[in-house]
Amino acid sequence: MHGTLDVNIYRAHHRHVGAMAHVFLNSFDLDGSVKLMYTKDETWPVIQEILHDYMDDNKIEFRLAVTQDLGLIVGWMSFGIVPETGPAPQFAFNEMTSWATQRLLRGNKSDHRFRLAAELEDRSRNGQSQYMLSHRLVINTIVTDPDYRRLGVAGKLLRFAVDRAQSTDWGIWAQTPAVYVGLFWRNGFHEAGAFGLDLNAFKPLEEVAKGIHGKQLGIQTWRQMKLSTRAELLLERSAAETAEPASTRGQMPDPMGT
Repeated sequence: MHGTLDVNIYRAHHRHVGAMAHVFLNSFDLDGSVKLMYTKDETWPVIQEILHDYMDDNKIEFRLAVTQDLGLIVGWMSFGIVPETGPAPQFAFNEMTSWATQRLLRGNKSDHRFRLAAELEDRSRNGQSQYMLSHRLVINTIVTDPDYRRLGVAGKLLRFAVDRAQSTDWGIWAQTPAVYVGLFWRNGFHEAGAFGLDLNAFKPLEEVAKGIHGKQLGIQTWRQMKLSTRAELLLERSAAETAEPASTRGQMPDPMGT
C-alpha cells in the first residue's frame, strides 16, 4: 500500500487496550532485538498490563490513529512527560520493548533477555542525561499495523508529539532501531548518538554453546534521536555562525586580498 491514509488522532482509553496490544505485537518484524527478548504469546498479557497501569497516568500520554472511514485502530503511540521537577514513573523514561521485557521477567537478572533489555534502558537513560534538558518528552513507542504501513500513519502520530512539544518549547527524545530512523529525520529530529550491540552476546546459553553452528544474530544498530527546543536551536545556530571555518585556521591573512 502507498499514498496517505486518512486518520484521526484520538486519546486512548482502557477499552482500546486489546486492539493496541494486537497492533504492538505485530509491529516489530524488522527488529531482531525484540525477537530475542520475547515471543508474542508470552508478552501479550504483559503489554495489556502496562497499558492499563499507565493509561490514566498524567505523565504518560497514549494516542491512537483511527481511520476516518471505518474507525479502525491502525496505529498508536505513547510518550512520557518528564518534568523539570517532580516525580515521573519509570516507564516515562523508557522504550516499551525493553520495559515490557523487564516486566515479563520480573527482575530475573540471570535471564539473557533481561540483560539486553537493561542494556537498552541504560543506553537510553544515559543518552537523555547527556543530550537532553531536564524537562522533555520521551517516545515510548510508535507502532503501525503492518497492513497499513507506508501510508503516513506513524508520521501523523509523531507529528502530534512534535506539535505538543513545540507548543511549550520542550525537546523530544527517541531511541530507535536504525531501520526506523527515517521517520524521525522527516519530522525534524537530528541524531544525538548511536550505538551497536552484538545480539549474539545476549543469546540463551544453549545457543551460545553451539558456537558457530548456532543461530547467528549479528550486530544491530540504534540511533538516539533528538528534537531540540527553540532555545537550543538558536544556540546551535549562533555557535555555527561564529565558528571559524576549519579551512582558515592557522592561516595568515593575505594583504593583497588574493
